[in-house]
Amino acid sequence: MFKEFIETAKQDMVQSLQELLQIPSVEEAPLPDQPFGAGPARALAYMLNLAQQEGFAVKNVDGYAGHVEYGEGDEYVAVVSHLDVVPAGSNWTYPPFGAEIHDGLIYARGAIDDKGPAMSTLWALIALKRLGMKPRRKIRLIFGLDEESGWECMAHYFAKEPAPLGGFTPDADFPLIYAEKGTLTLRIAIHADTDSMNPRVVAFEGGQRTNMVPDHAYAVVECHSETAAAEWEQKVYKYARQHQLDVEVNVSGSRIQIVTHGVSAHGSEPDRGVNAIVKLACVLSGQSVSNASMWRSIAVQDTKGGALGLECSDDITGALTSNLGRAYLDGDQYVFLFNIRYPLNVTKEELLARCQEYVSDKWRVTGEGGLAPLHVPLDSPVVKTLLKVYAEHTGAPADPITIGGATYARAIPNAVAFGALFPGQPDLAHQKDECWALEDYFRCIEIYAHAMFELANTL
Repeated sequence: MFKEFIETAKQDMVQSLQELLQIPSVEEAPLPDQPFGAGPARALAYMLNLAQQEGFAVKNVDGYAGHVEYGEGDEYVAVVSHLDVVPAGSNWTYPPFGAEIHDGLIYARGAIDDKGPAMSTLWALIALKRLGMKPRRKIRLIFGLDEESGWECMAHYFAKEPAPLGGFTPDADFPLIYAEKGTLTLRIAIHADTDSMNPRVVAFEGGQRTNMVPDHAYAVVECHSETAAAEWEQKVYKYARQHQLDVEVNVSGSRIQIVTHGVSAHGSEPDRGVNAIVKLACVLSGQSVSNASMWRSIAVQDTKGGALGLECSDDITGALTSNLGRAYLDGDQYVFLFNIRYPLNVTKEELLARCQEYVSDKWRVTGEGGLAPLHVPLDSPVVKTLLKVYAEHTGAPADPITIGGATYARAIPNAVAFGALFPGQPDLAHQKDECWALEDYFRCIEIYAHAMFELANTL
């Protein structure tokens, strides 16, 4: 039944997906009634308008989030997704907001994380309505607008709206995610040495978001003379060649600018990327420069948190991961921001204490934000129902998994992440050339329509 409906509506499904992905919904400075800027607000308006045209009840909750409803009654099951995206980054093959289709893949920032899956849930709801399938409980699609940063959208939304009985988010992997690591932004501030007679860093910045592996970093070094700057240029190039580091060097008078490039990846999987900040620290650590010991320490930062004294793991979610996602020189202090994903058997308070004890006493360690780990029992009705639906549609083993990512499953009770990435498919979230196969988009519409209906009739 769902397959037949999808065949009749494919053209509209693709067009609406392209139109949504062409909206650059990166969070920006707030505007009146647009707390996360114009881009996310446009994306929400697009989704609510499309749903309204299909005859659904919709609501915009003060510009923070919105929802689409189908069915009757006060109690409801929820599907929560997000319409904001991380910055595009650089070196894309196709325009990051062009939503171009090549060889069956649609390329755009947000294609898989999470505007594509969000659109698939709306079309799944449209399928239920057009097919006349009436669930026992109401189904509500909730669209958030700052999942990639502070989750203010969910806090505001659920301060105004009742919580659901349960549900899922289409923002991770199939078959199903039953546990997620805790998250923490670790902030380390270090005083900048301005009295050193050595060449001194006067400008430094790397990364755009803490939950992205930085693909760009730069430093400007004051060498105190043109001769010294020219010598520094030769030393930097020599060091880079010896250590196989790709750098750009620009000299202007007594100052030298050093630029390094990395490979972006999701902050929950830092091993998949190449960290430009760490590369830059490696270059600086090989020279006589102010704050030399700091640069040596940053140069050895690893993705397991060992250099911060944080390495640990458990049997369910695995090992802690650490991503140095942002860093900059702010007046007289350096600031380094680490995106930490930690297992179930520790708390963020323990991690902060452990880090401060391990690193130099000149480093000030604090924590910003963060989410506790999620663990949903495998015998819960939500898990059992969704795994059953997945197995029926794919014929594949439905063994649930765990991830380091943080999803909106934590924003509502009795919820898990369910798709939208199928096993064996490359995960390009937060990377250049993010894309999604249209055939997987259509498969998700079919699976999500069935899953919503079953949950609404089960919980």
